[in-house]
Amino acid sequence: MPHLIRTLPKVELHLHLETSLRLRRLLGQQHPDDPTIADPHLIADPGAFTGYDRLRRLRYANRAGRIPDEAYTTENITRITADLLAAAAADNVRYVEIRVGGRRGFTTLGVRPMLEAMAEAAAAAEPGVHSAFLVTVVRERGPEEAEAIVTEAAACRDLRVVGIDLAGDEANYPPAMFMRAVDKARAAGLGITVHAGEFTGPTSIWIAIHQLGAQRIGHGIRAVEDPDLLAYLREHQVTLEICPTSNLRLGLVPSLADHPLRTLLKAGVPVTVNSDDPMLLKTDLTKELTAVQAALGLSLETVTGLMRHAANAAFLPEAARQSLEQEVTQTPAAS
Repeated sequence: MPHLIRTLPKVELHLHLETSLRLRRLLGQQHPDDPTIADPHLIADPGAFTGYDRLRRLRYANRAGRIPDEAYTTENITRITADLLAAAAADNVRYVEIRVGGRRGFTTLGVRPMLEAMAEAAAAAEPGVHSAFLVTVVRERGPEEAEAIVTEAAACRDLRVVGIDLAGDEANYPPAMFMRAVDKARAAGLGITVHAGEFTGPTSIWIAIHQLGAQRIGHGIRAVEDPDLLAYLREHQVTLEICPTSNLRLGLVPSLADHPLRTLLKAGVPVTVNSDDPMLLKTDLTKELTAVQAALGLSLETVTGLMRHAANAAFLPEAARQSLEQEVTQTPAAS
């Protein structure tokens, strides 16, 4: 089964570009003798924290050393995007939506130069892997910055921008703060995905749908606590972007065998599986699918169905979605 999953044509919708690890690795390759560029190491145990604080510790605050601003060049962003796309191609990913923003790239380079650098890599990528970009708006940075970022993102649709992603602290920054920004994105024809139901309960998903018009939900695993919400997600085909290893590492599920994915599938909710932060979590899409298949006893047909859900939920024109769905439903034959 792992070999079959590796050869399965795939779609990934929840994948972040900007972590310090990918750029740090590039710097290490460029300057192998520089003692100031060391591998990151823990300065605090993420397990000692809960909720969103654990995520911050795992991603950034728990790692010593700071990537210098000078490393955020367009050339380096092109290189790390190319690195990500090469990994996707090796994993037989046919379409990937890459999330960018909310961190230092936009601050140091600007939105358009950052996206131009990424688009350069995407244009030069292997023909088999197609990509698009989601611009991430971080709640903690406030609604004014959100509107400014969305305005710039809407002007970059020529650079493969297809949607926006609202991320960050769910508990302390409610969706209502970002309604104007999201309305601007929708008016510009951008897709809307919102991180919700990860650190907070199903109410956050309801609000993301009804206040922001979210078409997809990042994570959304807490939906299983509300049968009415499960029925709504199924009826209205609101897709959940599930990231199993991320959920496990953040202490949101006790084990993959206990992951809500099984319940969501049984409820008929359209769900996808994604790698989230692959370098940080030491994973990729094949590993994610293989792990949940083994832990939950999923059939190859069900795994293929996860890819079909992802193709259907991609922020692409209808004809492109249909073509992608046909491509990823070609289940490889057992050998």
